[in-house]
Amino acid sequence: MKRPIAMVPMNIAAMPVIDCHCSSISSTTLSFSSDTDATNFKDHITLTRSRTADAAGSGVEMTIREWLEDLRFAGMKLGLERAQALLERLGNPQLEFPSIHVAGTNGKGSLCAQLSANATASGFSVGLFTTPHLVMVEERIRIDGRPISSADFDRHVEAVHEAASEGEVLEPTFYEVTFIAAMLHFAEIGIERAIIETGLGGRGDATRLVDADLCVITTISKDHAEILGDTLPEIAREKVGIHRPGVPLIALESNDGAVTAVFAEVAGDDLYLHEKMPGHSPWEIWAELAGMISLAMGWSETNAPCTWPGRSPNWKPSGFASRVTFSAAHNDEGFQAELDRIQDPCVFVIGMSAKHDLEQATASVTSELWHSNTFRHIVVTQPTSGRLPAVEAEDLARIICGNRLDPPLIENDPIRALNLGVTMANQSGINVVVMGSIYLIGDILSYHAQHDELDLWEELSIH
Repeated sequence: MKRPIAMVPMNIAAMPVIDCHCSSISSTTLSFSSDTDATNFKDHITLTRSRTADAAGSGVEMTIREWLEDLRFAGMKLGLERAQALLERLGNPQLEFPSIHVAGTNGKGSLCAQLSANATASGFSVGLFTTPHLVMVEERIRIDGRPISSADFDRHVEAVHEAASEGEVLEPTFYEVTFIAAMLHFAEIGIERAIIETGLGGRGDATRLVDADLCVITTISKDHAEILGDTLPEIAREKVGIHRPGVPLIALESNDGAVTAVFAEVAGDDLYLHEKMPGHSPWEIWAELAGMISLAMGWSETNAPCTWPGRSPNWKPSGFASRVTFSAAHNDEGFQAELDRIQDPCVFVIGMSAKHDLEQATASVTSELWHSNTFRHIVVTQPTSGRLPAVEAEDLARIICGNRLDPPLIENDPIRALNLGVTMANQSGINVVVMGSIYLIGDILSYHAQHDELDLWEELSIH
């Protein structure tokens, strides 16, 4: 018999701050040979072949993964019409369980991971949907912290493909297919609670179709301005679009009064502002907020152990042999928060995916490089994978380093770049900090998993 989950009447303003006792950033270790090549090393994971599907009207048979990959290259399209039509054809699985729906510029994935950990530790069956993935697409869909199996994922993707081909042909995006596959899986196994991260914005994101009994907004800062708007209030309006009338909306208090005004205008009496505690790291902030939400939901666990690969400070891939820390900071707000935490001299390795305004996105990094001696050596590289094209290493170096007297080392291959950083760090007795695109972190973990034959389902389980 399923345990009912009910919202405790929320007096969120009176909720105590949860002491999450988060540890400081952990060192990871890594050992690679110097002759590695990152090119195409993800193919064996991301394009695992399985079932077949007829390519619409072409007479050419393709695997269901090839169909999905074709959608990935077609890019993102906001709007609810395609996903709504597909979900209706599939029986609206997203309405069979309650969801906590999370939007924001930074921190939404970390918050979702901690909420999933707390709910699971409290005895509930929990489905978690997040995006993007580090290494394999299956990790977007987790049950009680563990990624969905490839067989189940392929089966649900094929169901989406069949639904899209019935009657009037629908052309969903890669993201929409993975989201709908998650909803099918969650409904099939009978989860009691879903934690759902938006992909982009909120108002026009497919996740807006879930049955949310709580909505949360993390931070509002400039990212994806070409889609969401050039000003913070414009971006806030897109993200606060996840609000449903009568459903509580918790938002991290913003330093920008215009952003708070947008929240109040849209959510009205449903709005609860959460004050950010000064001096806390981003991970501590999200752990505290997750703890407060867990109390409000009536869960017994408010600070369950949680590891969010590539993001949380205690994440450590298996088998590393040299001190390395990772951060998937990829915009100015994220960079600033992470740079504030670096106290000791280090080797800095950075790689970025394309941004609408790359100079603005990396302003904190540029300032740190020009005004601090923390980074003893700088290695600039570029991701080899991901939805967005990589920023060429030479272009990124020119933007963040300019005409520094001590120019950076440029290595396009991320594995060789990391090897270079590790070598210099070992010679100087310091650490390596790898920062930038989540796809860069994924490239490194993907190679490491292949090279050392790691169990990715274990490596990517979060609690």
